[in-house]
Amino acid sequence: MITRSLFFRQLFSHVAIIIFMALTLASSIMYYIYQGNNGGVDKVRNIAAFFSEDLKTGHIPDREWELASQTAGAVFWLEDDAGQIIQGSPPAYLNAESYLNSNVVKSSMQILFPIGETNAVISVPVIIEDKPGRLLACYPVKSVIIEVIRRSYFFPFIVGLVVAFLLALLLSQKLTRSIADIAAAARRFSAGDYTSRTHYTAKDEIGTLGKTFNAMADAILHTQQTRRNLFSNISHELKTPLTCIKATTEALMDGIAANDQERTEYLERILAETDRMSRLVHDITDTEQLESGKMFIKQERLDLATLLLGEADKIEPLLKKRNLSLLLRIETDKRFVLGDADRLEQVLDNLLSNAIRHAPLGSRIGLYLAEENNWLQICVSDQGEGIADADLELIWERFYRVEKSRNRSLGGSGLGLSISRGLIEAMGGTISVESKKGKGTIFKIRIPWQI
Repeated sequence: MITRSLFFRQLFSHVAIIIFMALTLASSIMYYIYQGNNGGVDKVRNIAAFFSEDLKTGHIPDREWELASQTAGAVFWLEDDAGQIIQGSPPAYLNAESYLNSNVVKSSMQILFPIGETNAVISVPVIIEDKPGRLLACYPVKSVIIEVIRRSYFFPFIVGLVVAFLLALLLSQKLTRSIADIAAAARRFSAGDYTSRTHYTAKDEIGTLGKTFNAMADAILHTQQTRRNLFSNISHELKTPLTCIKATTEALMDGIAANDQERTEYLERILAETDRMSRLVHDITDTEQLESGKMFIKQERLDLATLLLGEADKIEPLLKKRNLSLLLRIETDKRFVLGDADRLEQVLDNLLSNAIRHAPLGSRIGLYLAEENNWLQICVSDQGEGIADADLELIWERFYRVEKSRNRSLGGSGLGLSISRGLIEAMGGTISVESKKGKGTIFKIRIPWQI
């Protein structure tokens, strides 16, 4: 409902505060006036007590009467119980009809504010010659304050109320407009427009909300794009080995193999493509577990020197096949870290296989262990073609390949480096790369050293 909208609630709260402050100020002024005239009653009562002895005779000496009037700042007169004036007289400016028709003469004591006048008539009961009577005083009612209220308060109050209302209207519109902009962007986004963004990003709480929404939208868009790319890459990666397996199987069924040797070659080709598919599925599983945080990483004490020696033995056949040499150097006495031996071996297998794949025939692969402050650092280097600066950060993305036209049979799934970074970071370490085009590449793994 519109009456419950944020705009009207904001507007109502601003106006309510303004009216409350105005009424509080008016009440304070009226209370001040009331208190001031109550002081007049006390003065008249004190004067009546002072003249009590003179009133027994029915007359107050003129000198004392004049002195009391000057001291109190009022006009005094005496009346009997019937309202007949005994001494003194009401001021000429007092409205006689209003005064005579009032209940002043019928009460023992009260303050009267005659309508249309700026005076107060105060009546105090006295005894005049053993008969009841009254001492009356006419006081000017804070006329200056009345005029200030009438001329300097009510008109500015009305003007101020209008101005405040307009300001409250503008502020409420600005607030609700910014919220409406964020809400509209959210509606478009939820309807499938993933490019929808809010334009309100000011430096306040609502602006922070707008920035947070835009950041969330960017993250969701990135996730959606990543998911689409993932499905596209997976289907593309599976298409090649499946096509090869299908074609080779059909060829065997057609009797293309002339002898057992050719048949074995075709079967080995099918087996190799099946292994590729198996590795791809394994890599996808690792990627999903790393992103969801479900991968279990053991924290056990590892001897890195022993691990590197085992890796050197493992890759020796691959090195001989490509006429490569391995330079293994252990440059520190510190060799223990906390980590998962199987996962760290998986990372080294990936880095070393990449180095062997890209190293020129007859070149050298480097495998080093060194100490750096409280870290142990493993370096895997090659003397291959290197990586361009523009590709250095992109190589960690899933399915990214530096050489787009490279035959996929010569490479892995494109997930190896992404998985390697996730595994090393899960063990509390870091992995980085240094490379220059035409000068080789160095991958560096740093893991906290343990005693």
